[in-house]
Amino acid sequence: MRNQPKGDTINTIPTQQQSSLKIDYFLFSCFEFEQNCKAFPATAVGAQRWPEILPFIEGSRENFEELGTLQDQLSASLKWYANEFPAIVTDHKIEMENLAAVAAASVFFALDLRILASKDSNALESLGQDNNGLWSEIDRIVTEIAPNMAQFISAYLRWVFVRVEEKYWEAGSRPPVGRYTPGARNRRPYGSGPSSSGPRRSGPGGKPSGDRDRGPRRDSGDRNGPRSGGPSGGRDRDSGDRSRRPQAPRGENPNAGAGRNSHADQEQAALESVKSAIDRLRGEEGLKEIRLDPSNSFFRRLQHKKAVSEGFYSFSTGEGAGRSVVVTREKQDNEEGGA
Repeated sequence: MRNQPKGDTINTIPTQQQSSLKIDYFLFSCFEFEQNCKAFPATAVGAQRWPEILPFIEGSRENFEELGTLQDQLSASLKWYANEFPAIVTDHKIEMENLAAVAAASVFFALDLRILASKDSNALESLGQDNNGLWSEIDRIVTEIAPNMAQFISAYLRWVFVRVEEKYWEAGSRPPVGRYTPGARNRRPYGSGPSSSGPRRSGPGGKPSGDRDRGPRRDSGDRNGPRSGGPSGGRDRDSGDRSRRPQAPRGENPNAGAGRNSHADQEQAALESVKSAIDRLRGEEGLKEIRLDPSNSFFRRLQHKKAVSEGFYSFSTGEGAGRSVVVTREKQDNEEGGA
């Protein structure tokens, strides 16, 4: 090793520039803070909230016309949060040290945006669709006031407001899961019989992979007698199994009955029942809740989603085969969890 001149130092540990937190982590942090604001309303109206919005929340203000256009209002709001949370202006990346500040500023600004846009029906509708004039103005304001964090703030705003098209499933085409999958109880487990399509397993319930299911072995001296599999001398070993299989009536297509009481019919009936309950709740003001017929967890999940999408609440009650969905006007404090 060469001698180093006096005063020189050797850095044996290379320094690595710490990268910014991933945007998914930031979005989840914003979501947690947003839920905290809903659970503890004082958080959403604290001293760090834009003062112009507080009178509206408290009910002493009806509009923001004196502040100018919607763009002027949004600009004033974000400038306030830039002063309250300087990290969104001075910092160049999101780290654990400034994560809380950037998340709080983003959530507060999103809450203000919802209130300000609600005074204009066209603006509120435009927030649900990306790539329009309103979003261009919002991006311009965010980039102008908080250029270093514009990518993160804009991503959160779109995550909150832009509607994502949900895939439409035809009845019966949605892949069910779990033990309630239609037909699951009629399928044989692997290795349980000659018609099994899966690999044979060793031990109870199956045969070793090298041992074909030939039936009971006959004595070596009984070569001229009938095989133990049946009177045909072993050429029809599965004849007994075939007799137990469901047979279609003569002249009828084996698949013709697939539509009767099929999974598609059951799914359609489950959705129609929750739609009927919603229609009744809308038509009868004195009716607070309606309990649907019992159904399995797959159909209950679809009923929950349908009720929420129509602006109602739902919860499951009951046990086992009697568990069913209850559709209500208001969220119940004693709701049972789970589908």
